[in-house]
Amino acid sequence: YTESIKNFAVCLYILGGKQAYNFIRLNLFGSIPNLPMICDLINKSDMRLTEAEFRFESLQQFHSHFGFCSEDTTGVIRKAEYDVATNSFIGFATPIINGVPVPKYYQPHTFDDFKTIFNTNEVAPLLNVHVFQSVPTEDNAINIPKPFVLSAYGVNNKFSTMDILRRWIYIFESCLDKGVRVIGFST
Repeated sequence: YTESIKNFAVCLYILGGKQAYNFIRLNLFGSIPNLPMICDLINKSDMRLTEAEFRFESLQQFHSHFGFCSEDTTGVIRKAEYDVATNSFIGFATPIINGVPVPKYYQPHTFDDFKTIFNTNEVAPLLNVHVFQSVPTEDNAINIPKPFVLSAYGVNNKFSTMDILRRWIYIFESCLDKGVRVIGFST
């Protein structure tokens, strides 16, 4: 398959879901890759999101030096599941320490840990997402950069104004360390 077909197939799978992808693949036999190949393409893309981890290193791929950060929260269907890649449960309300979410917080080591996690923690009713939007440069003013998801994690909406300000300072300083200047924040 060509790169454009692979990219289309990954987008179709992500946006349409597994059932829609299979429906199109079976009705247009041989036109797009099978599911195991799509999963391999996604895993090899190095664009995997890990709950509550900020992807500041990936900002450099977008050749951006200036941009805006936005933060938004939306309601989700409550669901907790096990993430094999991180050996942790995702979907619970992520603890916030000094405004920053703690990644890989729910890692069970024994069956008792597993029971404790499920019995004592709230499955997150909300998803908090941080997005970075690059500003086009004079050299390339026609080409508008795509937004980039910095982080996503489950929340229960129990945090303070100071937590938000500390998180924004953390994002600002971490971006600055990577040579990217945050011009402003929105929520």
